[in-house]
Amino acid sequence: MIDFIPLADYTPFFHYSILILVLVAFWQCNNGIILHKNIVSMNAVWGVLFTLLLILYMGLRPVSGVFGDTTNYANGFWGIQRSSEPFTWVWEDDWLFYNLYAWFAKYSDIHTFFLLCAFIYVGSLWLAMQRIFKSYYYIPLLVIFGMFTFWNYGVNGIRNGMGASVFILAMTYINRLPIAILLSIIATGFHKSCTLMAGAAIAAWFIKNSYLYLLAWIGCVGVSYAAGMRIQSYLATIGIFGDDDRFSGYLTGSNMVGETVQMSMVFRWDFLIYSAMGVFVGYYFIFRRNFRDEYYHWLYNTFLITNAFWVLVIRSAYSNRFAQISWFIMPVILIYPFMKQRFWQNHEKILGAALLVFYAFTFYFNIVKG
Repeated sequence: MIDFIPLADYTPFFHYSILILVLVAFWQCNNGIILHKNIVSMNAVWGVLFTLLLILYMGLRPVSGVFGDTTNYANGFWGIQRSSEPFTWVWEDDWLFYNLYAWFAKYSDIHTFFLLCAFIYVGSLWLAMQRIFKSYYYIPLLVIFGMFTFWNYGVNGIRNGMGASVFILAMTYINRLPIAILLSIIATGFHKSCTLMAGAAIAAWFIKNSYLYLLAWIGCVGVSYAAGMRIQSYLATIGIFGDDDRFSGYLTGSNMVGETVQMSMVFRWDFLIYSAMGVFVGYYFIFRRNFRDEYYHWLYNTFLITNAFWVLVIRSAYSNRFAQISWFIMPVILIYPFMKQRFWQNHEKILGAALLVFYAFTFYFNIVKG
């Protein structure tokens, strides 16, 4: 366990480290060297080292309420350890996570378990970016690390983070369907919300018209603004996720009872603006710059579907947990065209400016607002 860093500084240390990396990348872009082979190779090596350090830093954190649900996971873990019941495999919601959780509680310790979670969460994203961008993966990975909810889903919404990361990895195996399907099953085993990601990816694969998805997203914004609470009430009553009442609890606000942090169930313009950045970037490159890349179109359409679902329930308690389903895809939407094609004579400088814009929301929420 890493206990020599004060708890109050533990999370800020991560955020300031990412800020420094973003500024260094901006400097490389502004000097026109970011895509030079020697810089790409150097960044690729650093990307491996930083990923390993991050896994250790995140996975070996102290058990503290500073890290949100870390304490809840730990208390449940220790409860299983104290129980005299032997480990048995069970099939229930988030079955893979809970079986790993119970097995480690019986045969290992909480820090090893959290280290495994961090390895799956961060390592899957590293491998996914390496598969998509090859040796140029560092900047896309940095954009992911710079997502304003990235740290939270490594130490707080752990199941969601693990599942979404594995599903992003599954999306890189689209030409090897058995592996993609296996990884998708693993992702849904970590968190049920990944079924929405899988369903969106399947729909986007067969219906490829990005213009229709874009219009649908805009329509969902209007409908949600006008009648969002009625939509949420309806979804809460039909049991869209079967016997799991967590979803209904978020929609009605009942899940906030007893929670330390109480969320306002209002139309989240801030989160909508953040999501709109991904919508606009995809629109710009696909429709304005005529970027013809079938894989990118598929990712963009999947993002629009999942984000449109969140827009419909934007007033729900902890709505960022639904937005996160699409936000995991958004960093790839933002950076993919920049890394695959030159669009401007001063492409590197515009890439650097884009990195700062992409990071601005994170800088405000995690560093300025704290």
